Amino acid sequence: MMPKKDFVEIRMHGRGGQGAWTASIILAQAALVEGKYSQSFPEFGPERSGAPVTAYARIGPSPIDIHAGITNPDYVIVIDPTLVHMATVGVKENGKIIAASAKSPEELRRALNLSDSIELWVVDGVRIAIETIGIAIANTAMLGAFVRATDGKVVSLDALIKATRNVLGPRLSEEAVNKNIQAIKRAYEEVKKG
Repeated sequence: MMPKKDFVEIRMHGRGGQGAWTASIILAQAALVEGKYSQSFPEFGPERSGAPVTAYARIGPSPIDIHAGITNPDYVIVIDPTLVHMATVGVKENGKIIAASAKSPEELRRALNLSDSIELWVVDGVRIAIETIGIAIANTAMLGAFVRATDGKVVSLDALIKATRNVLGPRLSEEAVNKNIQAIKRAYEEVKKG
């Protein structure tokens, strides 16, 4: 018997040290804040800083019985602009790609040769991270863009902010946590659909 599929699947692309797995943990925690069920897990290549890292999350209203990798995500979040070419692999028709890029949504859509059935949302998450946090790590900014691209239907902005505090609070100073929340809010406002 196939498990029921009332959950969404999210794949994230980043590089070692950019917080892709941390982003998937924050997203899963945001789901828990809202009383939903979630999973978060990483997939590492060569374990070194800078190597491509893929992280995954599943979120739904009931217990999630599947524990396999995600090959056909509903949503793809690209944290590192150099990995945007990986976004299109396996993404479902009518899926959404939320990408960190300095390119306009139109330029990026042409570069990726995307079909019209895939929604593309673009924000310069790296610039936002540098301007708010002081480092070029766009993981939290891209979560803000994700919430906007999904109309808060997967997780709300309030739940994301609470989860960010819960996950980053024990690891970072209060000032650093607040800067990450500022990055979330800016990307939420600045992301553009293309």
